[in-house]
Amino acid sequence: MLSAKNLNKSYGQNKVLNGLDLEVASGSVLGFIGPNGAGKSTAMKIICGIFPPDSGEVNVSGIDMLKDPVSAKEKLGYLPENAPLYSGMSVSAFLKFCGRMRGLSGAELKKSYERVVEICRLKDVLRMDVDSLSKGFRRRTCLAQSLIHHPENLVLDEPTDGLDPDQKREIRSLILELKQNTAVIVSTHILEEIGAVCDHVLAIRQGRAVFYGTASEFRKLSSDEGAVCLKLEPSADPAEFEHLTEAASCTFCREPGYITLKIQPLPGMEKVLVSAALSFAASRNYRVLECDILHADPGEIFARLGNGGDL
Repeated sequence: MLSAKNLNKSYGQNKVLNGLDLEVASGSVLGFIGPNGAGKSTAMKIICGIFPPDSGEVNVSGIDMLKDPVSAKEKLGYLPENAPLYSGMSVSAFLKFCGRMRGLSGAELKKSYERVVEICRLKDVLRMDVDSLSKGFRRRTCLAQSLIHHPENLVLDEPTDGLDPDQKREIRSLILELKQNTAVIVSTHILEEIGAVCDHVLAIRQGRAVFYGTASEFRKLSSDEGAVCLKLEPSADPAEFEHLTEAASCTFCREPGYITLKIQPLPGMEKVLVSAALSFAASRNYRVLECDILHADPGEIFARLGNGGDL
């Protein structure tokens, strides 16, 4: 369990965090999202005990970070946004060095080292100098150092920023594996992370929370989430679909050669709306050219939550 209550932080006259609360339990991932400059990295550094808040509390596995930072940090793994690596060290030497800094030695260090090498899939690059690694392997190596002491809580600041699509999928897969016995916070401005790895979402703007809830609740803030989009032959009468018992509303527009129809489901009807709409079209002998289920646009949701502006 990792939690923070009423975090406040200012730099001079600039209020970076303003009464921020968060909580994440073991076995779940909290997506901490917001635009650059929203206060995400500051919050992460306070949670990890790098510097104190002006006021507020941080609790790591039942330990007060401000009162007992050494014990709290033993329960915490941290991947900074720009995690440093030591030039001239091999991946193997770097990880063992990090393990010794965490108080590991002997058989315990060997076991922990082998564990993170396997988890982060680093076997093929152990003898390589860290400076020669691809960005994806550098990120995996930095992630491995945050795991080597078996932390109960994990804070990842922009874990996939700058990676190519394949590398992002690999890191996200690792996060899903790690969350089984760990409380994970993923700080990001990449909104696709929400659907990929997050169970809950905390969205902030200018240091204030503008949304805090489940990932499902966040997606449902979009009118597109779960809607069915049909492309029908131009002779169809789209107004007839308004009578579907599973539909909350229908909108349509006529295009050259087809009609685009968007049907919003009633609560609880998302899973049956597709079959109902297709069955109704068949009963009217309307030819369906295309059928899609729409999903939320996180950027559009965030912009509305913050009264405009993108990530």
